[in-house]
Amino acid sequence: MVPSITRRVWQQMRAHSRREYPLECCGLLSGRGERIERATEATNELASETAFSIPPAELIAFFKALREGRERFLGIYHSHPQGPAEPSQRDLHEFSYPEATYWIVSGPETAVRCFRWKANRFEPSSFQISVEPQPFEH
Repeated sequence: MVPSITRRVWQQMRAHSRREYPLECCGLLSGRGERIERATEATNELASETAFSIPPAELIAFFKALREGRERFLGIYHSHPQGPAEPSQRDLHEFSYPEATYWIVSGPETAVRCFRWKANRFEPSSFQISVEPQPFEH
C-alpha cells in the first residue's frame, strides 16, 4: 500500500526542517487508517547536525495521546540538513518501529522521501500527497 500524507503535514515537515536548519529536526506522524493527518514536532535532544533523539517523555506523551484518541502511529520523520534524503547507518541501527513509515527531509531545499522497513533494511516507498477535505458549512 502506498502511504498517503496530507499536503498540510507534508508542508509542516518541510517548514520544521527549515526552522531547525542547520540542526536535524524530528517528529512523529499519526492519522486514521493509513492516511497521515498529523505531525507532532519533537525536540531533538541531541541538538545535532547529524543525529536525532526524541526525549522519552515526548514519546510517552505522544503514545498516550494516541491511546486516548482515534489516531494511529504511522511514521517518524527527521531531516538530513547537510546530506541526501537517504537513511544513514545510524538510522539503520537505531530504527525501532518496523511498522511505521520513515520520512527524511534533506537539505535546505527540503526534498522529502519516504521509506519502509523490509527484510532488515529501508526500501524507498512512493507516497501520495492528499488534499484535506474542506469543512462543511451550513
